[in-house]
Amino acid sequence: MSPVNSFSLSAELERLPSLLEKEIQAFFHRQKERYDYGDLFEPIFFDMCEFVGRKGKRIRPLLFLLVYRALGGRKGLEDKSLIQAALSLELLHAFVLVHDDLIDRSEKRRSLPTFHKLVEQRQGRLSNAERTGQGVAVVVGDLLFALAVETLQQSSFEATPRQQALGKLLSYVTDTGVGEIFDILLGSRDIGRVNREDIERTYLLKTTRYTFEAPCVMGAILAGASAEKAEDLAGVMEPLGLAFQIQNDLLEFSHFESKDQLFPTDLLEGKKTLLIREAYERLGEVDRSFLQMCLHSPARNESSISKVQDLLRKSGALVAIQERGVLLFQEAMERLAQSHLDRAEQEAISQAIGWVRQSVRVGG
Repeated sequence: MSPVNSFSLSAELERLPSLLEKEIQAFFHRQKERYDYGDLFEPIFFDMCEFVGRKGKRIRPLLFLLVYRALGGRKGLEDKSLIQAALSLELLHAFVLVHDDLIDRSEKRRSLPTFHKLVEQRQGRLSNAERTGQGVAVVVGDLLFALAVETLQQSSFEATPRQQALGKLLSYVTDTGVGEIFDILLGSRDIGRVNREDIERTYLLKTTRYTFEAPCVMGAILAGASAEKAEDLAGVMEPLGLAFQIQNDLLEFSHFESKDQLFPTDLLEGKKTLLIREAYERLGEVDRSFLQMCLHSPARNESSISKVQDLLRKSGALVAIQERGVLLFQEAMERLAQSHLDRAEQEAISQAIGWVRQSVRVGG
């Protein structure tokens, strides 16, 4: 099997988003009869369809498709089972988002209400509307997870690679769950008791594994690539995922600087990011105390957030963390160059990485 050349990969990237969006709509249309449980459930199913269908970069399914094609996968882009396998990753992402928003008590997602808030709003002025929204969101997240697994399992790939890919998917879900637990536990700690290794491990488990490693490894497996190539891709994704998370931290800071109040930010939530930790390490004792006080303030007002921003700029953490991200991207590309992938495959994967990097840079 020979990988697609750079020209065809570029051409496919132009077609993929529209194909995927059509399949998302078609998928839920096909599910409508199955989930016809009457008037009580109908608005919940509608909200679930709307939530998954919201406009987004679709990084995970598109990266999966690009890697599958780059490593010689024989199915064409019009093949329903291929798009279906890709869709399983978007359903998995939706499952993570529903639960993550609930944990963080977020009210907005992509400038629209989070899922638990959608359900809460439908309850009107009922006294238990908030609790109802939260409870329904937990279960809908579980439904989306089940749909993700079922969708991949029902795709028409050969049994052995399909089961291998499914096994990988489930292992990534476990890692993501552990990463979420780490994120919760670190969130309650003082920044002085959170080290860089704790944060990087959380990033790896919570985000990198299912966002970058899962699409690449599953794409490689279903394309029929060797175990060595799949393992090498996983290795490439580790520094790459950390670099993307750093890029995301910087992007969130820039959005907050522009006072985009619709953009959810870890800064507002007081999360322990590498950017915050870097600033803490660089600040003097007095400024460290101010940072700790601001992060642990029960109500983060404009004054405390402004102080955190000032401390981040003063510390030099913004430049330092940006430089770290550049080095991590370089490390990822070096690992790719040393992998078992041939030159054409490396070039195709490099282009896929470049596309994702641009997507994240512009708010993906």
